Amino acid sequence: MAVIIDRTLTKIEADTMVPSDLLHFCELLFTCGVTKIEATPQVLTKINNFLLNPDLLSKTNAKTYFLTNYDGFFQLETNDLVEQNLDFSITATPHLNGIRLLGSDDLITRDYRTFFNNLLSSGSQYLDLCPSNKKHCATAIAIEWLLMGGQSVSCSFSGLNDDAPLEEVLMALKMNGQADLTGDLSVFKELRLLYEKLTGNIIPEKKAIIGQGIFKVESGIHVDGILKNPRIYEPFSPESVGNKREIILGKHSGQQSVIYKMRELNLSEAGVSTVLLHLKQHCANVGKSFSDLELCTLVREVHNGY
Repeated sequence: MAVIIDRTLTKIEADTMVPSDLLHFCELLFTCGVTKIEATPQVLTKINNFLLNPDLLSKTNAKTYFLTNYDGFFQLETNDLVEQNLDFSITATPHLNGIRLLGSDDLITRDYRTFFNNLLSSGSQYLDLCPSNKKHCATAIAIEWLLMGGQSVSCSFSGLNDDAPLEEVLMALKMNGQADLTGDLSVFKELRLLYEKLTGNIIPEKKAIIGQGIFKVESGIHVDGILKNPRIYEPFSPESVGNKREIILGKHSGQQSVIYKMRELNLSEAGVSTVLLHLKQHCANVGKSFSDLELCTLVREVHNGY
């Protein structure tokens, strides 16, 4: 079973964290399928009462620690991984207890299969891959590593600090049919909201997997296809990631979009062609989408002869 390490809590300042928010963030990470959470001592002292072995923080001098989930409590482990820059010329690695390979953002453009096979046959007891996302290929690199038999990958939620985005790695594994991935990805919405609160970073509306606007659809042909078969445009359902689909009315809308919204708002479908014409003209002129209230007003005006 692959080990998924989340490193988000190694990148966030602990000073302003509310312990209850931090605790819930950790719980949600485990819920969505994370195996271990990596965190700094400063962060861990915030949830000291929920650690089964908090004394480890005072006994060791590690820069970061790992949390594992143990019946609602957190088991603490020191992070003993030796970090090493991932160099394509590497054919063998030292026989250490554990190595974390960092960097190599362009690995996906090279003969990575041969490279991965060399690593996997090098005799190392434990290899964790933490690819850089500077060229936006970290998810692909992490997934290829795991599918070829890699033991572990390190990610961060939303790709914080140029790590592979955790949500993308988990979704890719799920869509590849990994039977041992039992996490509930519908908590991504809660995770996004807590992440924004803890970090102050607002996740872009169109961010893959977790963007709150990725299921907003305006284009008429897209809406028509989705209403007939959502899988045409949606590789996964909105509900599976805690989101919902939203049909937007605008200058690119088609008749099916208007009919859908009319039915949703219990409006008469009479004069739908006229409603669509005026709607598209209005949205083109003002440069924004049409609200439900505006649609209700327009339908009433059309039915009254405008």
